[in-house]
Order: sequence, then structure tokens, then C-alpha cells
Amino acid sequence: MTLWLLIPFLLVVAIAQATLVPLVAVAGYKVDLALVIVVVQGLVGEPGSAAQWGFILGVFLDLASGLPFGIHMLVLTIIGLLMDLGEAIFFRGNIVAPPIAMIAGTFVDNVLILAILALFGWSIDWSSYLLRITLPSAILNTVAMPLAYFPLQWLHRRVRPRLEA
Repeated sequence: MTLWLLIPFLLVVAIAQATLVPLVAVAGYKVDLALVIVVVQGLVGEPGSAAQWGFILGVFLDLASGLPFGIHMLVLTIIGLLMDLGEAIFFRGNIVAPPIAMIAGTFVDNVLILAILALFGWSIDWSSYLLRITLPSAILNTVAMPLAYFPLQWLHRRVRPRLEA
């Protein structure tokens, strides 16, 4: 996908993350739409593209966030790099990989954000946060993942059709 289409698309995702997603909480938990998009891009996109998507989405989220600027950009870029690496190694065609990638991505996202906030002097109750927030969020993100997986997979097949040998 060209940057002319990618940037507005990711801007819409970031706006939805900041405005619409909080309105659709499930038992007090909300889907991390940006994280889901980056993980799915790592699963279905071109090699190396998830890190790019994570960087752009992270910048947009940092502009709308009350957290120190750059946290989302750094964390989503790292997750994108990990997804790109995993895609090259074992994601393609593996039916178990997408849920595992989403759960791992949610844990990495939360741990990295908490670690950065701890470096800024925030008091973090790690065990409580990881058990009461991260675990249910990982499950919710995994359940919501097909809502992004299949449309992005369809989009990638239309934008970049496979060459027949």
C-alpha cells in the first residue's frame, strides 16, 4: 500500500482508537485497535511493513495521548519489528500463530509501556496490572483480531496480487 493511502488509513485507525473504541468497552476492557492492526499487518502484510505501520500509528496515538510523547511510537514499532521477524520465521500458513502472536503482542505492548512509565517515575503494581488488565486485554484483542485479520488479508490480496509462476 502506498503512503498516500496508508497514512490516511492509519490516521482513521488512530482516531477510532482514541474516540470510538473507548465507547465500546466489554466488561470495562477495550480493544487496542492499533495493536491489533500492527499485529495483523505482521501476519498478512509484506515483510517489513508492520514496523512501518507501527511507527506511523504510534506517532498518531502519541499526538492524542496524555503519555510522554514517543511511547506508542517506540512500542508499536518494536512490536511491528517482532511481528515482521516472526512472519519471516513461522507465521505464514500456521493456524496457531495468529492467536499466539496477538496474546504475545499484547503482553509485550503492556510490559514495554509500563517499563517506560516506570523509568519516568510512575509507580507500577506489576503483578496486579498484568493479571487484572493485560490478561483480559490479551483475550479481548485475540477475540477481536478476526475483525481486522480478514479485511486486511482481503485488502492485501487485492492491492498486491500474487504472481503465478
